[in-house]
Amino acid sequence: MKKKLKRDKNKTMTEQVYEKLEDLIVFCEIEPGTVLTESEISEMIGAGRTPVREALRMLANESLVNVSRIGVLIPEISGSTHLQILEVRRAILKLCIEKAIDRLTEIDKKAIQELLDILAQKDDIEFLYWLKKRNKVLAKCTKNQFIFDELRKVQGLSHRFWYFYAKKEDHKKGQELHKYILEKVLEQDKEKAQLAVDDLIDYLELFTRKNLI
Repeated sequence: MKKKLKRDKNKTMTEQVYEKLEDLIVFCEIEPGTVLTESEISEMIGAGRTPVREALRMLANESLVNVSRIGVLIPEISGSTHLQILEVRRAILKLCIEKAIDRLTEIDKKAIQELLDILAQKDDIEFLYWLKKRNKVLAKCTKNQFIFDELRKVQGLSHRFWYFYAKKEDHKKGQELHKYILEKVLEQDKEKAQLAVDDLIDYLELFTRKNLI
């Protein structure tokens, strides 16, 4: 039976479809390697073809789907692809941190502190949602919309790889590294914040090579 999405008056239907499909892909509820039609996706999530088509364009821009005449392909999980993503994440996150510290306001500091205050409460899945919010907050601190756009382009596939392979000790380490970065941004210590980004990406590269497929 077709189950319609609950309407959220604060979001467009395309945004709701995008978020639903992103979750299904990142958390592997749609298996990597699956090929679907637009009609099948519409039926799966209970939404019309138009918002589904628009959401698929957004997801394709983030490499979470490949759309062709054959259908909609959910990419396989690839360690080599993730290593390429991490190269980009390192550069974008360093730029984001630099500009965030340069342009930090008291409102920004409050938003960062709120993120730090709730981090310990997050379980493994909630941590990924926290990271998405973290990206928005940090990007907002930079006062540069293009930085957020670039962060978003690489987060989905990276989060899927992490979710698929990460164990409890990885989640704990990941939280510690991300927390430290935010703490250094809050202190406006640019040098330590940049080094913290290197520590994070170095760890993620090692994590990826251990699970390389």
